[in-house]
Parts: sequence; C-alpha cells; structure tokens
Amino acid sequence: MSPKSKVRLAGLFLILLFIPSWAWISFQVFQDYLALLNQEPIVRVSVITLWLPIGFLGVVLCLLVISPKSLFYGRKVNEIYSSKTMRLVKKISIYFALAGVAFAAGWTYHSIDLLERYGYVYSQNLTKITPTGIHLVYVRAN
Repeated sequence: MSPKSKVRLAGLFLILLFIPSWAWISFQVFQDYLALLNQEPIVRVSVITLWLPIGFLGVVLCLLVISPKSLFYGRKVNEIYSSKTMRLVKKISIYFALAGVAFAAGWTYHSIDLLERYGYVYSQNLTKITPTGIHLVYVRAN
C-alpha cells in the first residue's frame, strides 16, 4: 500500500470515528436535557459527558476544515499546512475545550436547579459509571 493511501485511510478513519462519536454523544446529552424539561419519571445527568458537545466541537471543526486538503493530496496535515496554521488549529481546539469545561459547569448548575425545582431526588442504585463518565440518575419524588 502506498504512503498516500495510508494517509488517506487514516484521515478517513479519524473523520468516521470522531464526527459520528461527537454527534452521538451530543445527541444523548440533548436527550437527557429534554427528559428533564419534559419532567420524565427518570432523568440522567452526565456531568463529564457535558464537556463533549462544546469541548470537542473545536476538534471536529478543525478536522472538517483541514482534512479535505490532506485527503486530496495524500499527505499528512503538518506537511501541507504551515506551523503557524497548525498553532492556530491547536489554539482553536484548546479554546473550545476550555469553553466546554465552562459550559459543563454552567449546564450542571442549571440542571441541578431544574432537578430541585421539579422535585427530583438522587438515586444511587440507578446511577451508572461508564467509560463516558458518571451518569447520575434522578427519580421524580411525586
């Protein structure tokens, strides 16, 4: 297999791994929030997972912007773009990651406020620990 083909396959693999993973996790976080707004009997709050929708968005956007040229030429991204561009990509990713942390903190406090307002209580038996984080489960106390 030629080096260009290896780079193209690696780039496609990254795109096909990162973008659907980010979209799926973001969708799950949104569904958890909708469950809270709809006051369903059981609500899940995933504190660590809340970082991903915003925190990983920078990586996804940078991947979408810089990878097509790399895939077309079959060369690594750092071989195509200048070091200045690569520093900008890293800065964008870091800023989004920091914004994701702030988003997760704010979203958690907002969710906890809604949980208290709607009369939910924490259920230790239903809480799950998974690779994506601790999923706190709250049950409606009516």
